Amino acid sequence: MMEIYNNKIKKKIMFNKDSDYYFIAYNSILILDSLGCYEGEKNFYDYRKLIYILPFISSQFMLMNSIKTSKIRQEQIKILEDTYINSKLREPILKSILFTLEKRGYLILEKNESRKCIDVRLLPNSIPQDYLKSDLFKIESDNIKLLKKHYQRLNFISFDTLIEKLFKEKGVIIWDV
Repeated sequence: MMEIYNNKIKKKIMFNKDSDYYFIAYNSILILDSLGCYEGEKNFYDYRKLIYILPFISSQFMLMNSIKTSKIRQEQIKILEDTYINSKLREPILKSILFTLEKRGYLILEKNESRKCIDVRLLPNSIPQDYLKSDLFKIESDNIKLLKKHYQRLNFISFDTLIEKLFKEKGVIIWDV
């Protein structure tokens, strides 16, 4: 019953969940927390990975397709292609959200000279624990745990490796620019 209630609340606050700023913000924070990416602990290398991970933690269907070891059907490849394209288009939205969260004191963005990317990490005690452990985000939290189990070192792997694992290895043709 609680899960149905939580989903109704989330549906009220979301218009198009994939481009809803709140949806992107709270799921990005959940991912960073779940991976232990805090100031003084470890970085999440290349913030852009977050926007590609979001669809997999917000949809059980997407997550199950990503962890499948068997060949996936053409319809599933098409869904992954659409997910990749939509995520690519949302990179500027994520960047804007992260800059806002940094300005408000929730996280730190830091240029990584060696990897030529921008790393991100949460500031300790900036996010209330009751928010991070809320039942409202149980589905996403459970999906993050499952994703972490199948794709280890999500915070360390390069952007290209993440794209390779989530999309290319599943049959999605990506034109690198």
